[in-house]
Amino acid sequence: MDLKEVRLAIIGTGRMGEAVLNGLVKSGVLGASQIILSDVQKEHLGQLASRYSVYPASDNIQAVKQSNVILLSVKPQQIDDVLIEIAPAINNQIIISIAAGVKTEHIFEKLGKKTQLVRVMPNSPALVGKGISVLSKATGCTQDSLELVSKLFSSIGEVVYLEEKFQNEATALSGSGPAYFYLFVEALIEAGVKIGLDPEISKKLVLETLAGSGAMLKKTGESPEALIGKVASPGGTTEAALKVFADENLKKTVFEAVKSAVKRAEELDKICTG
Repeated sequence: MDLKEVRLAIIGTGRMGEAVLNGLVKSGVLGASQIILSDVQKEHLGQLASRYSVYPASDNIQAVKQSNVILLSVKPQQIDDVLIEIAPAINNQIIISIAAGVKTEHIFEKLGKKTQLVRVMPNSPALVGKGISVLSKATGCTQDSLELVSKLFSSIGEVVYLEEKFQNEATALSGSGPAYFYLFVEALIEAGVKIGLDPEISKKLVLETLAGSGAMLKKTGESPEALIGKVASPGGTTEAALKVFADENLKKTVFEAVKSAVKRAEELDKICTG
């Protein structure tokens, strides 16, 4: 399917649903006339429709019937009700699910039919066009459908492809990952304040350091280890700080945290698809 032929229904217009909408419209990947929105929060729906000049559906059934691509952007606890509701209206549309912890086989089961289905795990930086989305195609999904979904999600950042069995691991890294960086940033800012810096100065120093370090990693292509070596001089200040991190076994703490996130994702899988 060519992008010009897409008629996209976004069911659920929370933060991530709006992030996708914003990315698609602002990037020009889709025109506003190609998008229809549906949400139980009618006031919010009307506000978004007005802001982005897109069409607000009266209900999910209308949205589905007028679309050939459907984005399910609802909470995992709500998805069963939505799937059962829209099942009779499904007619060969491509379905995209960003509901965390909901397996594609479960979606097929609730729909009572097979369709072109792609499971996606985006992350919160999508709100500023800097997200990364993990795409997994369901059984029977064609490469053409996967590529179309990739083009749509490229409007909010980067995309990677993984087998669905790795979605929980991806969720633990990129889905939850922004919060880990925010925590470290918070700790650095607080440390700066405790050693005497003005809070705003400490914040600016940390945020610009974070942005610059990320850019260095991405643009140089060098490994984190190599870049650490270029900052840490023998006997210097950086080496002194890194020794404390090593003594406190920071890497082990991070690993245990990620493992805990994977475990919780597996638990959610069972709750949502059990």
